[in-house]
Amino acid sequence: MKRVILATSASEGAESYGHLMIADALDRARVPFWTRAATVRNSAELAAALGQGGVDLVHFTDAGAAAWAPMSREFVASGSLFLDAIPLTSRARDEMDLLDLVLLEDEVLSEGLNCRTSVIGPCIDVDAFDPANTPLPREHLASVDDESRMLLALASDEDDEAILAELDEEAAAACNILAMCSTEGPALLDRPQRIIALLQHAEAMLLGAGDAFHHQISLHAAAAGCPIINLDTEDPRDWSDQLAHLHAEWRSAGKVPRFPDENAIAHIRKTNGLRAYGATLAKNFDAVIKH
Repeated sequence: MKRVILATSASEGAESYGHLMIADALDRARVPFWTRAATVRNSAELAAALGQGGVDLVHFTDAGAAAWAPMSREFVASGSLFLDAIPLTSRARDEMDLLDLVLLEDEVLSEGLNCRTSVIGPCIDVDAFDPANTPLPREHLASVDDESRMLLALASDEDDEAILAELDEEAAAACNILAMCSTEGPALLDRPQRIIALLQHAEAMLLGAGDAFHHQISLHAAAAGCPIINLDTEDPRDWSDQLAHLHAEWRSAGKVPRFPDENAIAHIRKTNGLRAYGATLAKNFDAVIKH
């Protein structure tokens, strides 16, 4: 069993979601043949942990902690960058460049880095979204819901009225669009359970070119088995025809909720689920210590 030290500049209880995700994967034996030796929060704690020996890798879970890796060091060091991290300063990029490998949640995070990188994607707790494992009642949306109309989730900051204008009168009247990025959206979706309930019960999630409600919202929708309609097309008929077809199916089915897309759920579990993410971590940890 190989041992890794996790290093974070955050105080206990204030760690990033990325740090907590990696720590949880290690503690729950989801990273094959790797275990967490310690978590350190400053350079003195790191030196003390290394002094005990038996450590194969130091993994820095934020750019602030990467400053503790000196240019001349005797240990293998890797790091992670996540999409919710604040933009890196030039100094922080220089410090990340000193690491042997940086794991990226998204390719866009490689900008300005000169070190070796690996895009490993996000980690999704699929069971928390999957209606078969964690079904959440539609009552979570009661204040804005109308079960006589077709519920749609608009997950980017497009104008819902402009979307309805592309539909025929009957379909437009039947649509109940919950605009997640509107002023009212965050107030309603103030708890994860409400967001998940929306994705589980919406007939589809609409996603355009504007700013999204969350940078991984499309993966969250797939994990909930919610179909996604792309609004970012040159011709509105590309997606308005999809909405019209969706409305026709919903009406002919007696206006009952759709079945979850089990193929989408299975795909996300295979590529971004907890065990898949742990296996990807192990693969990259093994690669960096062998490099």
